[in-house]
Amino acid sequence: MSMLWGKQVSELSRAAEARAQGYDFVQAVGSLVADLTDPAFLSEKARAADAGIPLAAFTVPLPPEARVTERGFNLYAWTEHLKKAMPRMAELGCRKLLWSDGRARILPVEGNIAGLKEQVAQFLFLLCDLAASAGIAVLVEPLDPRRTNFLNSMKEVAEFLPRVGKENLSSMISLRELDPIGLQFSMLGEYRQLIRYVQMENPLVHEGARACPRRSDGFDYRPFLRALKDIGYGDEIGLPMDADAETLKYCRQLSP
Repeated sequence: MSMLWGKQVSELSRAAEARAQGYDFVQAVGSLVADLTDPAFLSEKARAADAGIPLAAFTVPLPPEARVTERGFNLYAWTEHLKKAMPRMAELGCRKLLWSDGRARILPVEGNIAGLKEQVAQFLFLLCDLAASAGIAVLVEPLDPRRTNFLNSMKEVAEFLPRVGKENLSSMISLRELDPIGLQFSMLGEYRQLIRYVQMENPLVHEGARACPRRSDGFDYRPFLRALKDIGYGDEIGLPMDADAETLKYCRQLSP
């Protein structure tokens, strides 16, 4: 199956650059649209339309200081914020909302941990409810234990998400996280129904000076891409912000 290749952007104005480089879609930061005034958003929407590339994926539009597992986290205080951001992201082409912020779900080492896990479930329920009305899926990524202490494996994610009870809730993976979360390539098939998005980091690096040609970072990406093909994955793969046309060409050449 043919993969769709995208790149992350930190500014919506970079979407046109991604299209010129040959990418199929853009992955953007949710906070880019959440705090815009209405006139500013309409301007950005027009610019995105001119770019001619879908902003198919966004990160969850919460600020970095928001901690879902914090005691006293006011879920309803964020409702209006999310209500404003969700339709805007949908208008820009968003179909997948990515939750990969480990800091937002760090659990305290003592106290009512069960209650805080339920708080996460309630947050995801609200998020999925708002996303469903905009035709968006919410994807929770299992992360390295060094980044967070909650939802650190696909098994844990697979057991937790049904508690939320939302059909538009699933998961995603990043290649760099697979070893830390104990997910081998041979195990991807067990979680095929959960894997709705993939991130791949650093497929090319500069060799010294900026003017020098690009080269491989030495990692063989082909077994990973082959494993994705073997499980029938033909959806989006997001590349990092510094990816360019050469990066895309390199990755497409590696695809089985």
